[in-house]
Amino acid sequence: MAARAQGNGPRSRPFALLAALGWATACDRTTSARDCRAMADHYLDLAVKESVGTAAMSSAQLAAVRQVEDAVKHAEPGYRKVLERCGDVDRAEASCALHATTAAAWETCLRAADR
Repeated sequence: MAARAQGNGPRSRPFALLAALGWATACDRTTSARDCRAMADHYLDLAVKESVGTAAMSSAQLAAVRQVEDAVKHAEPGYRKVLERCGDVDRAEASCALHATTAAAWETCLRAADR
């Protein structure tokens, strides 16, 4: 009984584990290089999808459009941040960008933190 009163019983173990897990994930708020690559790929996918005429293009044509979009999007500060300063991208930005449904929404995810 004394163990339960102090919170050391079997029922408190899951709570202690959850607390430790929450603390560990809170300390790691930056994204990995893999996350940043996924963000960049998603952004290019959105940009290509939004380009006029891509619905009727072959895979080779789509690859060419993707290369052009990659070059053009380097002017976008959020895209450069993801590619060049991945450690500066936090998990909230990454989650927002990975769930964006338009290129403009993706850009907004990374601009919000820079304000």
